[in-house]
Amino acid sequence: MKIKKDKYLRERGGNAKFIEVLCASCGKLILVYQKDGPGWLKRCYLNRIIEPTQYDLKSKDPTINEKNLGNLTCSCGKIIGSPMRHKDNRLAFHLIRGNFIRKIHKE
Repeated sequence: MKIKKDKYLRERGGNAKFIEVLCASCGKLILVYQKDGPGWLKRCYLNRIIEPTQYDLKSKDPTINEKNLGNLTCSCGKIIGSPMRHKDNRLAFHLIRGNFIRKIHKE
């Protein structure tokens, strides 16, 4: 996987890593996320979701907002995250603690 770079990468810490987000109930892989800075994984910005790529395409669509994005759910029915708009106007999923497992992706 290729690291997505932008002009703020250094400001966010510059130590990009890939994190797998798994369902806590069934263990199924939900998404792979690029985390750039320190701290716990609280939200996943759509433009930083590496797989599946459908979410990155949604982040570029101006007609989609947090109200019609829908919850991030597993195929078993568990809600992993709810849609939100961060203060810098980027769309994201606010992850629900306890409903997911994060795992550092090994390449």
